[in-house]
Amino acid sequence: MSEHRILLIESPARLTVDLGRIRISREAEQDIFVAPSDIAVAVLHHHTIELTARALQLLVENRAIVLLTDSKHNPCGWLTPMFGLPQASLRLRQQFALQEEKQKRLWQAVVQSRIRTEARTLRELDLSGALRLERMTTEVLPGDASHHEGQAAKHYWDCLLGKDFKRDKQGAQDVTNAALNFGYAVLRSMVTRELAVASLTPMLGIGHNNRENCFNLADDLMEPYRHLVEKTVYELRGNIDEFDSQARLKVLGLVKRTVTLGNMEFRLPAALRETVASFVRVLESGSGTLALP
Repeated sequence: MSEHRILLIESPARLTVDLGRIRISREAEQDIFVAPSDIAVAVLHHHTIELTARALQLLVENRAIVLLTDSKHNPCGWLTPMFGLPQASLRLRQQFALQEEKQKRLWQAVVQSRIRTEARTLRELDLSGALRLERMTTEVLPGDASHHEGQAAKHYWDCLLGKDFKRDKQGAQDVTNAALNFGYAVLRSMVTRELAVASLTPMLGIGHNNRENCFNLADDLMEPYRHLVEKTVYELRGNIDEFDSQARLKVLGLVKRTVTLGNMEFRLPAALRETVASFVRVLESGSGTLALP
């Protein structure tokens, strides 16, 4: 499995299969060949890109996520491997069997990690407000019954981007929100890929439980990693006027960032894999904790 390759295609192209490789053909350009096993996420960012069914099949067989964006650069859908996964039925039963009290403890740990990384981000960017967030991490209850996640988020965003900033999750027109939405979608797809590889059902979350959301568990486990997107966008926003190709490439650079889990440092893809693996260990043993930043 690839740890770092995100394939971004932003111009007219045709994807086919040649000797087991993905062949990318463009007019008046030399063909490019990529091993499907080297692709973690394929981002198709142009409305005239063509794929053969075999190319799509090969990507999915190799557990790649295919991410689509719309004319406003916002992610609008993706294709994820869902069938033929080893131990899928066993994992589904284990997810259903996870006791409610354990779920609450796991969600408590996720929220604490999210708030802790928010505080760390503010400190790394020399912004105020980290101390209040650090205090909040000690006050989070199982299941976040005290709703500290929301309180921390408001404080964090006010400190990070100012009180006048408003999040726009759908159809964003401004550079900052477009970059955040793009980065979050890539991060979410990476988590979803690791869940698929681990034969986990993404619909069954431990904190998120929206009936219309097919990726509740992915949204749970990506929470402590959102700060990587936010830090990337913060560093980028003062240097760009539009969310163009170069800006998207810089946001994709988040996959090269390192994350500390315990006493070890990991590149983002490896860290996500370890977090998902720790969740599997919890399912198998009924005890233990999640590996989180």
